[in-house]
Formats: sequence, C-alpha cells, structure tokens
Amino acid sequence: MSSSDASGFLSVLLIFGSIASWLGSGIVAWNWVEPDNFGGAVLFLIAWGIMGKIFDFILALAITGIANMME
Repeated sequence: MSSSDASGFLSVLLIFGSIASWLGSGIVAWNWVEPDNFGGAVLFLIAWGIMGKIFDFILALAITGIANMME
C-alpha cells in the first residue's frame, strides 16, 4: 500500500470509527443512566460526553496501532 493509500484508508477509518464510537457511547450511556426526568436527561448528556471522549481515545489508540503496523 502506498503512503497516500494508507493515509486515505486511515482517514476514512477514523471518520466512520468516530461516528460509530459516538453512537455506541450514546447507547451505552442511555442504558447506564436510563433517564426518566430532566435531571436524568442532563446526567445522560454528561455521561455521553465523557464516554464519547473515552471511546474516541480508545479508537485513536487502535488506529495509531494500525498505522504503526502499516509502516
């Protein structure tokens, strides 16, 4: 794989992975908090933000590992 092909692949992987990680973290946060009132909804949004960043960090580590293996 050439350098430009690899960087294009990793860019697409990062875009789709970010979308999937935020959707997945939203589902996990919803099931964890199970909001039924306004306070629960606020707690859900806070949990979703924190979990989304954690999921994105794990995704970045995985993509960095893939990039290092492609060199």
